[in-house]
Amino acid sequence: MLTSLSIRNFVLIEDAVLECGPGLTVLTGETGAGKTLLTQALGLLRGERAADGLVGEAGDEALIQAVFEVTEQEVAGLPSEIVELLGVDPGQVIATRRLHRTGKNRCFVDGAAVTLADLGALIAGLVSFSGQHEHRRLLEPAYQRVVLDAFAGPPVAALSRSFEAAWSEAGAAGAALRQRAADREARARERDLLAFQVTELDAARLSVAEEEGLRPELRVLARAGDLLQATAAAAEMLRSDEGGPDAAGFVAQARAFLNGVGGVDPAVDEILQGLVDTGHLLDEAARDLRGYAASVVVDPGRQREVESRLQLYADLGRKYGGDTGAAVEFFEAGTARLRELEALEDDLAQLGRRSEAARAEALRLAATLSDARAQAAPLLERAIENQLADLGMADTLMSVNVQTAHGWEGLMRHGADTIEFLLAPNPGIPARSLARTASGGELSRTLLATKAALAGVEGPETLVFDEIDAGIGGRTATAVGHKLRELSRTTQMVVVTHLPQVAAFADHHVLIEKVTGSGLTTTVLRALDDAEMIQELCRMLGAAPDDPGARSHARALKDKATAGLID
Repeated sequence: MLTSLSIRNFVLIEDAVLECGPGLTVLTGETGAGKTLLTQALGLLRGERAADGLVGEAGDEALIQAVFEVTEQEVAGLPSEIVELLGVDPGQVIATRRLHRTGKNRCFVDGAAVTLADLGALIAGLVSFSGQHEHRRLLEPAYQRVVLDAFAGPPVAALSRSFEAAWSEAGAAGAALRQRAADREARARERDLLAFQVTELDAARLSVAEEEGLRPELRVLARAGDLLQATAAAAEMLRSDEGGPDAAGFVAQARAFLNGVGGVDPAVDEILQGLVDTGHLLDEAARDLRGYAASVVVDPGRQREVESRLQLYADLGRKYGGDTGAAVEFFEAGTARLRELEALEDDLAQLGRRSEAARAEALRLAATLSDARAQAAPLLERAIENQLADLGMADTLMSVNVQTAHGWEGLMRHGADTIEFLLAPNPGIPARSLARTASGGELSRTLLATKAALAGVEGPETLVFDEIDAGIGGRTATAVGHKLRELSRTTQMVVVTHLPQVAAFADHHVLIEKVTGSGLTTTVLRALDDAEMIQELCRMLGAAPDDPGARSHARALKDKATAGLID
């Protein structure tokens, strides 16, 4: 329940508090006094966009704050994600929106900053608002669908959410499938080229280590004859196998000369030992040279093979990145990409199956939703007709037409159904669309009847009506007032009205008036007592507050309304 609405520095309202209690609260005042500013403020709490010029002259910021006493039932009726996100518990909930002259907005729930969308979702779950042009919304098929779904109750709401999720999933799967299919030709070209490149590299079996080993091998093979000749000649000069002069023989002769003076001078003995070691080294070097020479093979065939292999390394290195390392990396990346492309083809098939399954589920849920709406439609018709009868439209027939499209192409975000409200206000005339049949007064009463039919179905929210009585008067206005009073017994009502017949039914009557002082015009709110209510009813009747006849008429209106009488 809304307990208070505080407004500061908002257009003409400098500082006002609307105290609301249970039952019917009526707001009245002269035209232009600012009655709609209160409902506009509530609309801003519900997330409506703030227009320029809303901040008053008393500062750079306007404040709108609503205080609610929320029951467990009301908390249960709020969106679960909002309850969890904002931490809403039974008890007092304070919702605030601050508007700065620069256009910045700040929103709070119980002092904690929240987004405008989250604030709007919370207030929308607590306050149902019908503005001056709300009856025009009743002409829109989308709004008529919302009304039918709300009347059908939570199971249909849950079914509608399930359908929307399935519809979105099917749409996303279909879009992904179309995108993959559109890219299929390009992927095929990429796959063919990669397959050729990977096959070429795989056949080459490139290895950085092999290339590093082949280069020195080619150097040896290229000069194998020179190496053989040089090592054989060097070995012969160190130790001749033919008995010719060689280095080892000359060292042996030198050692023989020194042997004759061995033991005379340690220095000579040391040199002699060096010659012995040198002889051993010469013999070892000669053996090594002959062993190396024996291992050298002059093999033109192997040389051509190595040259060809290194040329392949050079060619593929240039082709795939500049060197062998880059070519190896290209091979590894290309192999991985080929696997990815093959997986994409598998994914394409899976996407096709997913899309088909999602469409089938969406169509199934749409059919179930259509059946539920078709079953609820005649019940809503009777409920609205019963309410219209109380509002002076006893002979009116209401028809809720559910037109269902077929197939996937006929599905929309909210199902396969187009809802149209048809009205036959007079006997013998076929029901026609509201836009072509109902007058302004009939539309207002139809909206009220619709809201009355939904009362108790939508939850224990506060209902706010801004001039729901547009286009009506006389006994019809009294019937509307009686209906509002009746609704207020179970649902808190806040009503802006210009009709005394409606205002007479108020449990709480608030006068909104303009006050001019110090060159500044402001809008103020004043709760009326019983005597002041009679004075205001006189004004609304077009008479002076002290006119005896008008006061008698006003008192009669009030007494009859208090007694619940229409006539």
